[in-house]
Amino acid sequence: MNLKIFTIISILAAATAVYCQTDTEINKTDPQGRKQGHWIARYPNGNILYEGFFKDNYPVGELKRYYNDQSINSVMIFSGDGKESDATIYYPDGSIAARGKYVNRMKEGKWKFYSSTIPGYLLNEEEYSKNLRHGLSVKFYTDSTIAEKITYKNDRKEGEWIQYYASGNMFLRSVYSGGYLNGKFEVWFENGIPEITGFYKNNLREGKWTIFNEDGTIKYVLNYTLGMTKDRKMDLDAEKIIDNLEKNKGKIPDPEKTGEFR
Repeated sequence: MNLKIFTIISILAAATAVYCQTDTEINKTDPQGRKQGHWIARYPNGNILYEGFFKDNYPVGELKRYYNDQSINSVMIFSGDGKESDATIYYPDGSIAARGKYVNRMKEGKWKFYSSTIPGYLLNEEEYSKNLRHGLSVKFYTDSTIAEKITYKNDRKEGEWIQYYASGNMFLRSVYSGGYLNGKFEVWFENGIPEITGFYKNNLREGKWTIFNEDGTIKYVLNYTLGMTKDRKMDLDAEKIIDNLEKNKGKIPDPEKTGEFR
């Protein structure tokens, strides 16, 4: 048999094999109704939703998901039993949105989230336990310097909360307990001089609050009880400074969030 005829026969045989697989071996279930083997799920318009292999209803190996326009949505590498996977999730433009691990379909361990507008910009790293933030969460500036550090316990803020200027100097420091601000609250000018000092109790301002000028001299002093001052009119201007700080989360821009993977 000459090479040309052999090649044609080989191509026809391969095409027949592919056709047979497509027609009879994809999307099979066993007598118990469990997915087995090669599966391709599709959108109503026929485009591929996901493609991968299953064993006893669990995905094994590589599973790819697609957006309706057929750009890649995610690539997940599953363990032998299909209960753990390393995931890379993509934005529709192909840039990476997030990386992390799933255990029993829940986020576990360290996850990294990336910007949707600046490819490759690591927005933040978060620790997860059973799909809840649990451990240190760190946000970054575009140059990878740290913008914020805070710890979570079962998805509630717990412990020290710190924000930094882009220069690396500390901007804000306070403490969370049970998901509420509790304890000393401090804000600094970028030159290191205090700007605001005060206390929180269960998320309400309490006791003496002092606002400073940039040269270190005192600008205002306020006294709070359960989040309220005694002389509302006199303290209004001073309160606006603190209110604006809280509303805008200070001078530190909150790094962009990916949103859909929280």
